[in-house]
Amino acid sequence: MLTKRTSLLTVLGLLTSYLATAQSTAATGPQPTDILSWLAGALAVVVLLMGLMTGVSLATAAAQPDDQAAPAEAETAPMTASVAQPQPATPVLTAAPALTPEQVIAA
Repeated sequence: MLTKRTSLLTVLGLLTSYLATAQSTAATGPQPTDILSWLAGALAVVVLLMGLMTGVSLATAAAQPDDQAAPAEAETAPMTASVAQPQPATPVLTAAPALTPEQVIAA
């Protein structure tokens, strides 16, 4: 009951204020303090900040030297161990290397 009465009084108050505003002779139209103006401004700020962050990130990535070639060269170079590896007592069987389609056709 309390919720119903509160909602009815709120609706009645909003309706009377709307009617009073509708009868006033003040200029109507969008005002700079409307909620939609605030939301549009906030959205514009968020978009500008995201654009600024993206630009800074791209500029930072472009300014860094390209270190991608160094790991590739390190992977292809044979690794040398400082400790001698013992040889296995029994021979290890290894599989034959896989042939590419060009090698199969040539054979």
